[in-house]
Amino acid sequence: MGFTISKKTYIVTNQFSLMPKITFEKIINADAQKTFDVLTNFENFENILPEFYSSITVKSTRDESSLVVEHLHLCGNEFVIMAKHFTEKPNQHQMRVIGGDIKGSYITESIIPLTDSNSLNTQTKLIINAEIKTSRGLKGTFKKLDYSSELEKLYQKFVDVIGD
Repeated sequence: MGFTISKKTYIVTNQFSLMPKITFEKIINADAQKTFDVLTNFENFENILPEFYSSITVKSTRDESSLVVEHLHLCGNEFVIMAKHFTEKPNQHQMRVIGGDIKGSYITESIIPLTDSNSLNTQTKLIINAEIKTSRGLKGTFKKLDYSSELEKLYQKFVDVIGD
């Protein structure tokens, strides 16, 4: 088992699994509630992140979970997925892919306030933990792609939107 450390990005690949674990952090110049609100408003993703989400269809929403069909673009490829979103307001959002091209993948967003919400310069730490699993037929095609870098680009766009 090996790992690579580059800036605040950690990629751990288990020799028995082709599903790399991706972890990185972002500091956002906004409070935790605004960060949570933007990250969990997936119905708006195709408006604020059209290069990553070309289509979003919410199938159902109950309490702290939603079932969503998404067209997610990573590394120049479009993945059609069925995702279950779970929220723990205002500190965590998790997306689990339950069907489609990258079934078994997940992204967990942990939202940690760094300053008091009454402070003039509020900041929030966003910690991303993810695994991108390609299906058996796609492994040869997508195995060597840099999902870590692509997810960092996606979350930098989120940071830009939240910080505005």
